[in-house]
Amino acid sequence: MKIKFRIRRYNPAESEESAPYIQAYTVDVSEGMTVLEALLKIADEQDPTLAFRKSCRSAICGSCAVTINGFSRLACSTQVIPEFKKMGDMVIEPLSNHAALKDLMVDFSPFWKKIEKVTPYLTPKGGSENAAITTAEETAIDSSQKCIMCGCCNSECNALEIDGKYIGPSALAKAWRFVGDVREGNSVKRLERLSEEHGMWDCVRCVHCTQYCPKDVAPLKQIEMLRSAAMAKGILDNPGAKHVEALVESVRKIGRLDEAAMTFKTLGFLRSLGMIPLGFKMQIHGKMPHIHLFSQIEKIDEVKRIYEETGREKEEKKEKKG
Repeated sequence: MKIKFRIRRYNPAESEESAPYIQAYTVDVSEGMTVLEALLKIADEQDPTLAFRKSCRSAICGSCAVTINGFSRLACSTQVIPEFKKMGDMVIEPLSNHAALKDLMVDFSPFWKKIEKVTPYLTPKGGSENAAITTAEETAIDSSQKCIMCGCCNSECNALEIDGKYIGPSALAKAWRFVGDVREGNSVKRLERLSEEHGMWDCVRCVHCTQYCPKDVAPLKQIEMLRSAAMAKGILDNPGAKHVEALVESVRKIGRLDEAAMTFKTLGFLRSLGMIPLGFKMQIHGKMPHIHLFSQIEKIDEVKRIYEETGREKEEKKEKKG
């Protein structure tokens, strides 16, 4: 079966003004052939100048991550024929949110710098480095240990697309590996750093990192656990935690979300005033709901009972731990 591959090429060494372009290659594809095998076939038989990364060919190293038909995938684990039948095309491009170096190869330097920022190693508290951990304690951090650093989650991250300083889902998933480890001695300091601007609260919960992770790391879940851990430790002096507290209080008082009030509680009065021009622009384009003064919902007592029961359960857990 002959399939046309359209590959995004880019070589800045040719000229300072060189721009990316699409080059087509026709490949004789056999059943079971992967995208990586097709790229190797192109490099061996048609164009040895085609640049891409590869190593293990077993979905372990993460080196061959590229964009296939608009989505971040591992080339070594994506079979050509099923993909072509599903999408009707084979367009191969470098990972998004990463600067292209040449063809399908991207600059991973920013990626590794962000991993370094989360201190990717255990800093055990005294006497815990050789301590045994339970199955439940290991399970809590198991998913984050599956990461192969392929960059697919960062490539699909909407927050990283608009804020290059955002630490990104891969680094945050790695951070939970150590924050969630019962042997870690600096969890609070780690959570304080991660709660700063461009940290875990900048995630917009688009779920793309989890959807396109090839190893089921579920970075969004790790981010949610980091946030919960930070709030449990009393790290609340940041817009993200304040937003959560405002949401909880809004539902507790009136049984629904009061968006107008939450803005002031999340950002504070002065910062909220600074957002008024943006609010007017959103209103003009129909992107902002009309401000309402919400009254309590009917049967608000049922909502209050849920909060009371939740509070009792938390107290009981604290007593058991104590």
